Amino acid sequence: MIQRIQSVYLFVAAALTFCLYALPFASVEMIRTPWPMKITACHLTTLPSILFPRTIMLPLSAVTICAIALCVVAIFLYRNRTNQMKVVKLSIALQAIVLITMVAYYLYFIRFCVAGNLQIAIIFPVINIILLVLAYRGIKKDDDLVKSADRLR
Repeated sequence: MIQRIQSVYLFVAAALTFCLYALPFASVEMIRTPWPMKITACHLTTLPSILFPRTIMLPLSAVTICAIALCVVAIFLYRNRTNQMKVVKLSIALQAIVLITMVAYYLYFIRFCVAGNLQIAIIFPVINIILLVLAYRGIKKDDDLVKSADRLR
């Protein structure tokens, strides 16, 4: 059923991952540019040219899209709990990869800048991992309940 609590966890995780495209996870001030540059999941921009991205970050963008897709797919796999648990495990791994990639980009850009600071969006993958673990536990509990009911028959 879609109204289960683990479906809510999966939806919130997908929404937070989607927010990585709009919210910057880091801000760096480069040596040659007077404005700070914002790093989001899909591009690196300066404030005056916010509509025209300066650098497209394809690896992070691709992994983030895959993480969103897996969360959404896991919501609709409620009839097959074993496959749903496998997809949630894969989504947890992808969220860890998103977090590692975000930190790697930040550490790469911090080498070429005067100052840099992390924004609130850097904790979204950590929150997503927690939500996905909670969803996995809920799915596992449902699966154990169904298996125990089958044993009673």
